[in-house]
Amino acid sequence: MADQEQPDWLDLPSDLLRLIGQRSREAVTGLAAFRSVCRTWRAAVGPAPRLLLPRAGSDSGSSKHVLVFPLLRGWSIVVDARDASCHLSHLATGATASLPKLNAVWDGGRIRNLIYVHRPDAETAIRTSAILCFTYLSFTDLLRFAVHNATPDAPAAEGMTIMMYHMMHAYGATGVLFCRPGDAAWTKVAKPARLGGGFFDFAYHDGRMFGMDINGEMAVYDAATLDVLHRVQRPPATRNFVTKMYHDAARLEEFDYVHLVSLPSKLVLIRTSVKSSQPVAFNIFELGSTPDGLAWLKVMDAGNYELFLDGYHTTFWENSANSGTRIYYVHDEHYSIVSSAYCYSMQDNKLEQCIYRPPENSPECSTKPSWFVP
Repeated sequence: MADQEQPDWLDLPSDLLRLIGQRSREAVTGLAAFRSVCRTWRAAVGPAPRLLLPRAGSDSGSSKHVLVFPLLRGWSIVVDARDASCHLSHLATGATASLPKLNAVWDGGRIRNLIYVHRPDAETAIRTSAILCFTYLSFTDLLRFAVHNATPDAPAAEGMTIMMYHMMHAYGATGVLFCRPGDAAWTKVAKPARLGGGFFDFAYHDGRMFGMDINGEMAVYDAATLDVLHRVQRPPATRNFVTKMYHDAARLEEFDYVHLVSLPSKLVLIRTSVKSSQPVAFNIFELGSTPDGLAWLKVMDAGNYELFLDGYHTTFWENSANSGTRIYYVHDEHYSIVSSAYCYSMQDNKLEQCIYRPPENSPECSTKPSWFVP
C-alpha cells in the first residue's frame, strides 16, 4: 500500500489553531504545551500565563535587591529593597511609570517618610518603625497589592490605581493605601472603627474600594470620597478563618483562606479550605444585594474565567472554551518558603493537578512564587 501523504500541521488555518489552543486542558500547563509545538502555533494564541519563581537570595550584584510583584495585563511592580523605591514595568512593551516609595505617605497635607533602614550586613535585613524583618522574604510576606485599570488596552499606565498595604504602616491603624502613577506619596484609607486588627486583602470595582479585615468583615468605600458605604459580614459557613499575613495556621488541622477577585462585572470571593496543610476545596461567593444589605452569596462558579491567586495579588484571564471557572492557587504559609501551585476546576469539582512543587532543598528566596498573566 502506498504511503499516504501526512498533513502539514504547520499549515493549519490560524482560526483553527486558536480554537485548538482555547480547548487545551487549562491555561497554564495546557496552553504552554500547545505553544511549545512550533512558532506558528505559539503565534496563534499569544503569550500564556505563567508562574514566576523567585531567584535565590544568594544572587550577586544589585539584582538580588530587586523584588518583582506581577499585577495584571503584563504589568508588574518592581521594588528596590535598598531604599523602598518602586515603579511599574510592562514586560512586553518595556513601558515604565514611577510610583512613590513604599514608605512615603500623605499625612496632614505633607509627605511623611516612615523609618526604613536597609541592613543587609546586620542580623535584620530591613528595619522599620513598626517591624523588624530578618530576611527579604519576611518583609515581602507582609506586602499585598491590587490594581484597577480604567483603560486596560492602553499601552501606558494612565488610568491605573494601585492599592497596597504593608505592616510597616502602623499595624491595624491604616486599612489600605493607594496611588496613581506619578504620585509623590501613597494616600491612606482609614480603617473603620470596630473592625479587627487590619486589612489583609482588598480590591477596586465599580467605583468602590473594598478592604477585607482579619476578622472576615469587609469595608466598602466610595473610591472618590473615601467614605465608608457598607460593612459586609464574612461568607457563611466560614470556620477557622485565618490570613497569611497576620496568622500562623501551622497548629490548625483545618482552616479557610479567602481572596478577593475583581472581575469585569462583579466582585467575587474565593474561599480555600485547607486540611492537613493541603487545599481540599474551593467555594466562590459573589457580592450581592439582600434585604439586609450587601452580602456574600454562594454561587456555582464565576463564569468562564481562569482565576489566579497567590500571596501578593489576584487576577484573572477570560476563556472562551465554556469550561466554567478554573482556579490557579499558590499554597503557602506565613513566612514559609515552601509553596506549591494547584489547578482546581469548579465545573468538575475536583483538584485537577499540582502544577508546581518546589525542590526538597529550596534555597532562601526574597519573594514567593506568583502568577504573571499577560
